Amino acid sequence: MPTQIALIVRWNSKVIDLGVRLLALSCFDGNRFVKGRNAIEDDINSFHSLDPEFTAEVIDLLHEYCFTLRKLIERTENVESAKKLNLHDEDASVTVDQGGVEERDVVLCKENLWWVLGRVIHSKSVTIIGGDRANLVVYRDTKTREYSDGRCYVEVSSDLDSMNESHVVHVPSLVRVVNFSPLAQSIQKFVRENTVEIGV
Repeated sequence: MPTQIALIVRWNSKVIDLGVRLLALSCFDGNRFVKGRNAIEDDINSFHSLDPEFTAEVIDLLHEYCFTLRKLIERTENVESAKKLNLHDEDASVTVDQGGVEERDVVLCKENLWWVLGRVIHSKSVTIIGGDRANLVVYRDTKTREYSDGRCYVEVSSDLDSMNESHVVHVPSLVRVVNFSPLAQSIQKFVRENTVEIGV
């Protein structure tokens, strides 16, 4: 049992750390770092050239976060609590990258936290579809760049789904529902009571 408790304590710390990093990167606002001179200069002076790295890191962190969180929920016997938590409102629809070329309306996933964790863990594809707003800049040299205010909406398709089925998840809502819910309180209580008991 002490070995399991030590793992739970470690996973709890890891989930908190991963959640903070996931929030920071998925909500990174590229619009704030546009110099506005020309496309060549902005590729150097903005973070536009790092877009592939930001995108890859958000996807990697999302997978690791969901995998570690699921283990933590299982080991602290909170599966039923996770099944009662919904990330989004029942009929939530949002506009992604409003003002940009790829602006579109999407319906957010209506399923519970436990279901969403399973879909991400078993995903065949996770695609960043954008943030809330996009800023389209046309430069003097006629080149166009689109800067998004985040990578907070992801589209997930899983081997648990039928062909061509996918689900849109708002990453900050995923982190929020974990940290500000009875589930979080239950996990923290479990960790606190058991670490005091064995002196971890």
